Amino acid sequence: MKLHNSNIERDIVFSTPEVEELIKGNNYSDALVILLRNQKLDWDLLSRGFDSLQNIKTKTFQFDGFTFDVQFNPGRLKSTTANVTRSAIENRECFLCLENLPQEQKGINYKDEFLILCNPYPVFFEHFTIVFRKHFPQRISESFHTFLKLSKKLGKYYSVLYNGTECGASAPDHLHFQAVNKNSLKILTHRDLLIKKHTEKIIDQRKKEVFGINDGLRKIILIKSKDERFITNVFVTFCSSFQNSTNLQNEPMINMISAFDEKEGWQIYIFPRKAHRPKCFYEKGDKKLMISPAVIDFSGTLILPREEDFEKINKNDIHNIFNDVVVGKELFDYLKAHIKKTI
Repeated sequence: MKLHNSNIERDIVFSTPEVEELIKGNNYSDALVILLRNQKLDWDLLSRGFDSLQNIKTKTFQFDGFTFDVQFNPGRLKSTTANVTRSAIENRECFLCLENLPQEQKGINYKDEFLILCNPYPVFFEHFTIVFRKHFPQRISESFHTFLKLSKKLGKYYSVLYNGTECGASAPDHLHFQAVNKNSLKILTHRDLLIKKHTEKIIDQRKKEVFGINDGLRKIILIKSKDERFITNVFVTFCSSFQNSTNLQNEPMINMISAFDEKEGWQIYIFPRKAHRPKCFYEKGDKKLMISPAVIDFSGTLILPREEDFEKINKNDIHNIFNDVVVGKELFDYLKAHIKKTI
């Protein structure tokens, strides 16, 4: 396991008296607002990345009770096309290890385990990467507890996102999450409509609910509760049944969102996958659409780094993209039934 250099750490942690006071009060959200403001002033690459969001193109498609945005964002080309084969990973330096971060990059310390960094290639106007201090593989089975805790600590403004090793993580060799403003995630806005129109309630206990959502594009397991143990039990049950049913050696292919507020507790959105990239990613000529769906795409904002793809994509393309990467109805029904029987 590759460890960070403590001298590097002292240089990279962002700290001011105001930030320290906020962190002591567990107000990480406002500490991140200050971090982002300062990094925009001190780091040209980050400043240019966020300035570029002023010029991105967006168009919206209406589906049955919800909408999807499509965003032309050339800054995401490297992430969309990332080579995540084992040989490619082994033959490049890890860009999330502290010693390899840009000199100007600073981050907020989280419990001496993670560093919360501003993302220089943002999708939204607030976009952070939460990096484990040690070089350790992307594995949610060993970090789900942290995933929940982080979303609670950041819940004033932000949701925490997870991309699995084979479905969106551009650094599958280094444990990390993302955080974005809750208002940026369309699925949170559409939640009640999705529940009303596209949902089977799997578990309905007092303030403990699990839903199976099939909205015609995505299959989603939604867990709502203030009970961390209940959420963890549902998640472990889901992962176990998913892994057993697909005979995968690695962790199941999932993307996840965790949103927390004091009134409702946690909302955990789990998106089960069957493929990393859709068929159109590998096509040639006019049939090609360079898109590699990850958690932000599943949340309701599809990212296209090439303008020609943005101009030509249509609703049928979006249906095909999700059909290629989302688990089928039979498997989804099995996963729902297993949760209902087990919990």
